[in-house]
Amino acid sequence: MGDRALMIFTDGKQVSPVIYLHWSGSKVPDLLEQHKALMVSRGADVPYAAARFVGIVHATMPEQNLSLGMWNADRRIRTAVTRSDADALTEFSHGDAGVVVVDVTDYSWKAYGGYLSSQRGQQ
Repeated sequence: MGDRALMIFTDGKQVSPVIYLHWSGSKVPDLLEQHKALMVSRGADVPYAAARFVGIVHATMPEQNLSLGMWNADRRIRTAVTRSDADALTEFSHGDAGVVVVDVTDYSWKAYGGYLSSQRGQQ
């Protein structure tokens, strides 16, 4: 149900809350391009990167109070992100687009457990 994606931003040490997109999984690469352009002057700032991404998604969603959520990443997810543990991140996926981890040091991204994991354009 939906076209879900779970978004997580990290600099390798800090890990953002998990951002849940219910209907925007296929839009993630384009949303991340917009996000990268917006963040170019900010640098590697995990809290601001996550907040700005939420802002971009919210502004582009037709349902202004649905299909976008966030929650704190638990210890297991934080550990999987900082260790780049593909198995744990794949297990965390809801399917659809998968779990997308964005490295704010260069705004590259990698997806796990969904169709975006095989998409070219990841760095």
